[in-house]
Amino acid sequence: MGWKTVKDKYRIKHNVCLTKKGICIGSGYVHDFIVINPKTGVIEKPYDGRHNDDLKRYMSEMTADPAALWIAVLATDQFEVSLPVYTYDGADIVLKYCEQYGWPNVTHDGCMMYENRYSKDRETVALWAKKSAQAGISSLTMLLERTEQAAASIRRDLQEQEEHLQRLNTEYPESEAKTVSMRIYDSDECLGKQLRVYDKG
Repeated sequence: MGWKTVKDKYRIKHNVCLTKKGICIGSGYVHDFIVINPKTGVIEKPYDGRHNDDLKRYMSEMTADPAALWIAVLATDQFEVSLPVYTYDGADIVLKYCEQYGWPNVTHDGCMMYENRYSKDRETVALWAKKSAQAGISSLTMLLERTEQAAASIRRDLQEQEEHLQRLNTEYPESEAKTVSMRIYDSDECLGKQLRVYDKG
């Protein structure tokens, strides 16, 4: 993947990284002023602003020769040095490589090295992973408690409605030859909600 080749070829001063969106060109505040599809080389999100001359230049040069951009995207990036750096993915402590430590530098595979996700110290990253798991447990436990409380409330309401129906069936049995037909519309058609009672007696 040629994210670095693209950065070098077009002399890009902004941050360049690879995300799920594609090859992103941006800043610390907006990471995707420009997005290039790494599978096609097509600029899926062009820069449409007027105030940044550098971003306008990137766009001008890339759109002037789409084939050259595609070749750069397909290129195998070359790096002067390969420094080990660690991050985590769940319980996995992942080893990657970079040319320079720290944000806003990028790993060889295009990942932006955020300061709370990447470190050259493996034990530090393991501690971050533990804290992340603990925070996830706490958050999901609270969500589960709220969900269980909501479910309990629904069960109470359900039981109440079942009791209502049981009482109605007892006091107004179907043998009286009266049928109640209820037509309920969706909530957004509340004006059309009707209750039709037909007396077949």
